[in-house]
Amino acid sequence: MHYDLILKDGSLVTPLKVFKGDIAVQNGKIIKTGKLHKKDTADEIYDAKGKHILPGIIDAHVHFRDPGLTEKEDFETGSMAAAFGGVTTVADMPNTVPATATAAEFNKKVKTAKEKSYVDFALFALLTNNNLRDMEGFKNSGALGFKVFFGTSTGDIAAPSAPVLIQQMEKSANLGMRIGFHCETSDLNSCFTEIWKKKKDLNEGFLLSKARPVISETLAIRTVIFYADYTKANIHIHHITSNKSALLVEQAKKRKINITAETCPHYLLFDGEKCVHKVYPPIRGMEHGKAIWKALKKGVIDIIASDHAPHTPAQKALPLWTAPAGLCGAETLVPLMLNEVNKGTLKLNDFVRIASETPAKIWGIYPQKGNLQLGADADFTIVDMKMKKVITSGELHSKSKTTPYEGMEVQGCPVSTVIRGKFVVKDGQLTGAKGQGEFVRPNN
Repeated sequence: MHYDLILKDGSLVTPLKVFKGDIAVQNGKIIKTGKLHKKDTADEIYDAKGKHILPGIIDAHVHFRDPGLTEKEDFETGSMAAAFGGVTTVADMPNTVPATATAAEFNKKVKTAKEKSYVDFALFALLTNNNLRDMEGFKNSGALGFKVFFGTSTGDIAAPSAPVLIQQMEKSANLGMRIGFHCETSDLNSCFTEIWKKKKDLNEGFLLSKARPVISETLAIRTVIFYADYTKANIHIHHITSNKSALLVEQAKKRKINITAETCPHYLLFDGEKCVHKVYPPIRGMEHGKAIWKALKKGVIDIIASDHAPHTPAQKALPLWTAPAGLCGAETLVPLMLNEVNKGTLKLNDFVRIASETPAKIWGIYPQKGNLQLGADADFTIVDMKMKKVITSGELHSKSKTTPYEGMEVQGCPVSTVIRGKFVVKDGQLTGAKGQGEFVRPNN
């Protein structure tokens, strides 16, 4: 039989097993896996011998800053960074300028991303005090989910008032959609920041963690859980940073609240009290990192995402209390986690679970995305588990080219990225074109 693409002699990875085999692709879909017949042909045959073929990695939390903040990043550069990092689908956040807070702005953003993106993309819609009536319009336009900023971040966007938010959560439940929450408490952050910014001769990472303390995060998470219990809404907690936050999520799951959670590589890999990488919520001490690793392996924390949030190098070079918060991460997510696989911290099957299958299930794009089943989109992250490289800012494809992982050696690297049966990056070289990415709508 003749196919569009055959990936030959690779090690196919699912959350349950790794097995040698081939993958055949027709019309952008997986049509056969296993051992193909020697007489089978294809327009293109890729030799994957010695490499692992993962279902396309989904980065469900990026900020590509488009529109309005494109001096930091845009969909072209952000999606190119994702493609070189082995990411096949991204979910972009709504705190742009203007914010993605109306159906009209949402549809404009879809158009912009379609023209620029190298990878498939989904979009979140922002919930504010003024757009309760827009929620059905967001669903009709294909929003992946909703986002609420419980605590200020880039854009200084206020959370809806409690009465409005409860109505929004009830409506999201009726619409069958999930709301993601940035969980911090702005009043506490303001108070503690004023106290700790006066301290002298202390590590800046330690100061930042104290200025936005654990209670700021846990109070917001507890509030959201209470609202979810009352409204029966489906909720997601973005970027978990602390042991107590993970415990709250675990307790809520035991109470059968429909809650999911994510964390990010920087919360797992850095000791926030000894380094200075400004991000909100802040990176905390290693006891929190160890607890988050444990929660991730247990499934209490469901997924990992980059929270790719670039700023210009000049902005990041400002003093601690004036520099913006956010780190680049879309291009380094996969190699960082593959390095942990090689170290024995994480199993490769579990990485596929937390970075491909489960994000697709949480956000309603499974089984179209996130698996190697027949009929799924032919999205593949092809990796070389033996390849070593040093992460260098000058080699990154993000517009800002700043990374907290500068100089870190990793083993295990993405080498090729395939989206719906077409290579975007092939053996380390860009082969796709901007505009190749498609808009991904959830199944709900």
